[in-house]
Amino acid sequence: MTSSATSTDRKDDGGDAAGGGRPPDRRWVVVMGGAGVGLVAGWAFILWHHRFHVTAPVVILMLSWAAAVGMVYFFWRTADAADLDDEQDWWRAAGRREELNREKKSLLKAIKETEVDRETGKLSPRDAADLIARYRGQAIEVIKALEALASGGADDATSVRDRIEREVRARLQVDR
Repeated sequence: MTSSATSTDRKDDGGDAAGGGRPPDRRWVVVMGGAGVGLVAGWAFILWHHRFHVTAPVVILMLSWAAAVGMVYFFWRTADAADLDDEQDWWRAAGRREELNREKKSLLKAIKETEVDRETGKLSPRDAADLIARYRGQAIEVIKALEALASGGADDATSVRDRIEREVRARLQVDR
């Protein structure tokens, strides 16, 4: 018993003595039964093929067969657990805006990593400056595209002043 309001003592809920209380799933019983039958059938074939003489090679073959059955079982469970519905994938960009946001984040991260590499001496200052300039240019284009999506129009429909303001905001956001 603890001093908290929730009791930590176990209560007897009338389940079995092992603590499970819940019967095994029917599918699990079928799969394990099939694996057991496959295992025993393979062992019987191995023993029959070697005229029921149990020697070291026969034991090794039987252990190998058990490993193969186990491997098939675990591959089957992995494939069964995999969600093959591509439309529900969380990692896929849902639209143009999300795709541009992910690209912007990756470009800004690449700029920071390049700066760290320059400071640690992994890159020469000249190479780092070239990479950073390239990444900044790409990031500015991505930010301008994001702002064009946010305003709901294309570059041709906006005034020169709006494009200049968007360019300045994009450059300031990259320099942060």
